Amino acid sequence: MVKMIQVLGTSSDSGKSTLAMSLCYYFSRKGYRVAPFKAVNMSLNSISLKDSSEISRAQWLQAIAAGAEPSKYMNPFLIKPEGMGKSQIVVEGKSIGSMKIEEYYSYLKNNAEAIIKGAIDRLSGEYDIIISEGAGSAAEINMQDRDFANSYVSSMYGTPAILISDIEKGGVFASLYGTVKLMPDSNLVKYLVINRMRGNSDMLSPGILKLEELTGKKVIGVIPYSGISLPGEDSLNYNKPAIQNHRICIIKYPHMEVYSDFDPFYLLNIGFTFVDKDNIDALDRCDVIILPGSKLVGEDLHYMEKYGIASKLISLQATKTIIGICGGYQMLGKRVIDNDNVESGEREIKCLEILDIDTEFKNKKITGAVNYTLNDKIFPGGIHGEGYEIHYGSIVRNMEPPLAYIDGKPEGSVRGNIYGTNIHGIFENRALLNRLLNIESGDYRKTMIKNIAATSKLFTGNMNMELLEDLIL
Repeated sequence: MVKMIQVLGTSSDSGKSTLAMSLCYYFSRKGYRVAPFKAVNMSLNSISLKDSSEISRAQWLQAIAAGAEPSKYMNPFLIKPEGMGKSQIVVEGKSIGSMKIEEYYSYLKNNAEAIIKGAIDRLSGEYDIIISEGAGSAAEINMQDRDFANSYVSSMYGTPAILISDIEKGGVFASLYGTVKLMPDSNLVKYLVINRMRGNSDMLSPGILKLEELTGKKVIGVIPYSGISLPGEDSLNYNKPAIQNHRICIIKYPHMEVYSDFDPFYLLNIGFTFVDKDNIDALDRCDVIILPGSKLVGEDLHYMEKYGIASKLISLQATKTIIGICGGYQMLGKRVIDNDNVESGEREIKCLEILDIDTEFKNKKITGAVNYTLNDKIFPGGIHGEGYEIHYGSIVRNMEPPLAYIDGKPEGSVRGNIYGTNIHGIFENRALLNRLLNIESGDYRKTMIKNIAATSKLFTGNMNMELLEDLIL
């Protein structure tokens, strides 16, 4: 028997991911084996697991909250937009290449049911409870024939769902009412939740009574607004840094990805400034410049060249600490070779020539969790860390000392105050973070776990959990 609760939303960023995470934490602390699940997730924020599978960062976070080992079955479909109407499609942890939207929907229609059902059955056999999360709005009436992320999942086994809406977006009663009336299988929605309430929730009472009368669904929670920082699900959660700080600048090119590399900055209150074509002068005032990952290295290089960011970086290389991660690391080199047209029609892309390295793109995607040791000649003390790799480009020529070693093999590059690496999550290493940024930070992992617990208590402490438990236990 499948025991599953699905968390649906009236819109994107309504609180689905956070509520699902909170329920994972709550039920796991009651002694149940809990697994998160999201059938289809569209996000550039992903992570590689120990078996080299790639899943959404949100489901990884929910698994951490549940005390479960993250698995490719927790996010069987991951869609990574590339622009120009194409997206990279990751199925059960492995990329199957890029598709146009029509190709992707055709693929889903032919394969989604078996893959999603297989993943749910697999998790149900290993865990007591599945907390499933929907995607976007549960009432996307323009695409109900291809919406495999929302009530489609609950309808597979007739399992219950709850619907959450964000009052800060405005029109919360209309959003909840309209979603219930428009979505398919609305009978599976048992309860409603209102999120991000500022002030006294009693003022909502007349509206809640009318909403319950109109929908036949009980509102079991009004969640207060929370300023607790958590790792974000996708780029929407990283529009503004927690604290503006001109000392650290992050280049925000159009195809920036893996925003989660900067989760430690948000959770540890390390201020920074995003830099794009509109505020290039910020680079003159900062001490540290970071080039993050990129979905399309060539296009983002052209963007930096067009708006003068590239020439600015070259002129500042002797006076600033510059750190490149994955695509940003590749940009710091001399050239990118792309004979297989992995990213573009350009066979060779000239880069910034700050590091003496060459990168070659191959069709095989490199993914996987890694354990690394920093180069002791540059970072004394035998500093170890964990991270992960997600990239197509491989360094085929490296004339610089390595930043680190993975299984005894050199990784990354260092030239004076210039650093490059393909390891994501590198800033989660407290010793490295403090050294590179010349700060004294807290412990990211401990802070994340503390914030997960606090958020879960905020959500479940403001919900009628007895009614919710009756649905599943």
